[in-house]
Amino acid sequence: MSVIFIGDWLPRRQLEAMPGVGIRIGNLECVFTDTASHNDKAYESTLPIDCLKHVENGGFSALSLANNHVYDAGELAFDRMVERLHVQCPETQFFGTIEQQYADLSLDGRHVAVIGCLEPCRSRGVRIFRQEDVLALIRRIRDDFDFVYVFPHWGKEGEYTRYPAPWQLKLARRWIDGGADGVFGGHSHVFQGREVYKGKPIYYSLGNFHFPHPESNLYQGTDVGLCVEIEDGKVEECFVRNGVLIEGATENKLLKELLESISEPLKNWTTWKWARAVGSFNLKKNMASWKIRLQKNFAKTLPKLLIWQLLPKTVLFRIASYMVKRGKR
Repeated sequence: MSVIFIGDWLPRRQLEAMPGVGIRIGNLECVFTDTASHNDKAYESTLPIDCLKHVENGGFSALSLANNHVYDAGELAFDRMVERLHVQCPETQFFGTIEQQYADLSLDGRHVAVIGCLEPCRSRGVRIFRQEDVLALIRRIRDDFDFVYVFPHWGKEGEYTRYPAPWQLKLARRWIDGGADGVFGGHSHVFQGREVYKGKPIYYSLGNFHFPHPESNLYQGTDVGLCVEIEDGKVEECFVRNGVLIEGATENKLLKELLESISEPLKNWTTWKWARAVGSFNLKKNMASWKIRLQKNFAKTLPKLLIWQLLPKTVLFRIASYMVKRGKR
């Protein structure tokens, strides 16, 4: 038996098959509701309540609710969804909330904890477990478990890009130093690089397991995700396309080479290198989202857009993008 970490999932349909045999951990990135949502987000992630049956039959041992879409229809819709999940899917643990901060799992007589958390963002609901509180939790539960893993939803600056922010590298290593046995991130919707720190695996984003979403469909690479299986300290990787295992040797070789190529720069990663790598794309993607939000609610969105334009991170990306275009280091 093994622990299998799987990326972001939007259960619009029934899964055909699941990779590996063991405890499967994933991220449930949506809210189930039959009530219309009313917010100023450019893209929402809502599904009709009937789609809950796909979770019930999904084959996951635990699913994190710590992400930026579970509150897309408001607090009441989230509360009702959690109630339905516990009733309709009793075999699955739902974690990453203040009530259940981690999944508590058994594997061949060993005790495993998987902590779910969400970075600071405007979509973080009141019941979602905070990224800032993870280190203290690791230290508190470390002696009670054989293995403690962290399953963060993070890196909004690098969404749809291949590279994590330097602060993510520092935080992941801090968690390892604090007692975690591995970190398996999500949110970017494409898989990102990985490293081994003090013998522990860190995967900055597993990408999408299966996420048929209007915004994801706009960008390349969102149909392919990375699954990581851990058994007796041995780490195995496999790739999936829209939830189905990729079996072709040639394609797997190319994806493995891509994973290696985006992992190599992380050995000497700096804020400037990161800004040059993701800055231009980040600005373009965010401006596309701002235009949609302005159309939905101009008066409410315009002040936020003006503030965003002046943020140090936005200015940094603008400078880095300019320098890349000019061919300067």
